[in-house]
Amino acid sequence: MKQNDIWPKVSIVTTVFNAAATIEDTILSVINQTYKNIEYIVIDGGSTDGTLQIINSYKNQITHIISEPDKGIADGFNKGIALATGEWTGMINADDWYALNAVELMIENASYNDQVCCGNIMLMGNNGYSRIKKSKVSWLNLGMYIMHPTCFIRTEVYRQIGLYDTSLKIAMDFDMFLRIKRKGLKFKYIDELMAYMRTGGVSTDVAKMHKEELTVMKRYLTQFTYFMAYTFNYLNRLRWRFFYKDPFSVKLK
Repeated sequence: MKQNDIWPKVSIVTTVFNAAATIEDTILSVINQTYKNIEYIVIDGGSTDGTLQIINSYKNQITHIISEPDKGIADGFNKGIALATGEWTGMINADDWYALNAVELMIENASYNDQVCCGNIMLMGNNGYSRIKKSKVSWLNLGMYIMHPTCFIRTEVYRQIGLYDTSLKIAMDFDMFLRIKRKGLKFKYIDELMAYMRTGGVSTDVAKMHKEELTVMKRYLTQFTYFMAYTFNYLNRLRWRFFYKDPFSVKLK
């Protein structure tokens, strides 16, 4: 590993609200990264369950801590981006945590022209079931097939594209990635495990997720592309409702 003055600074943003049971795992995954030129920003939405006390116990290893009421996850993202001074910015929330070499993997694989880097995530169920999901950049028009906790975006991109839409409660990341794609910026897929996610968070509300994805698709897709995406989305909802047996919600033998 080269010295910090050679490797670019990476800003990591964690948004959290009442996650005392999981926030420490997230923090430790950032401060123990093999890559060391990291600026860490934690945005707490005014937690009342002991989350802030855990965050403050690591205050000497966190660059910025904000704790105040907000308008949801997107608002927290935006507050973090406003503070970010790194060349790249990554988002890792309180139910998720990084593989310990995630930032190093991104920096080593990113080229000069890449604006977004993304990889694979391990979904972790309370029942002990786990599986890997790969980011699928070419599927982006069809839905959120890029695993947001694995993503690092050049901070300058936010200055060009704008911030996350606070009217969206789940699909704010999908909206952001479609805006980046429309701008013609380059996505880089890294076929490596970069993050872990506990199932059961806000993004697992499948019906609401699909509804917000359709709202976002209407904004950015042409009529024909939207029709194709809507059809795919509709069939996928039918699959979830009638055929899919969620392995994360069943008791394993």
